[in-house]
Amino acid sequence: MDIPLHPPVRIQTLASSSLSTKSAEKRIEAFIEDFQARSTASQGSNTAVTVQLQKLKDAIREERKKRH
Repeated sequence: MDIPLHPPVRIQTLASSSLSTKSAEKRIEAFIEDFQARSTASQGSNTAVTVQLQKLKDAIREERKKRH
């Protein structure tokens, strides 16, 4: 018999503020570096997450280039 599935936790924002694409790109890069360091330290890197974050950072960079 299969184990019952549980839906993912729902995250709801309480507040938001504007962020430039350049600042967002820098924050994502810092997060990627921190995430990779933590993943390497725990001996189990999650490359799927890292790849998706890198794609997001690259997309933000491209968007910023198009605007200038």
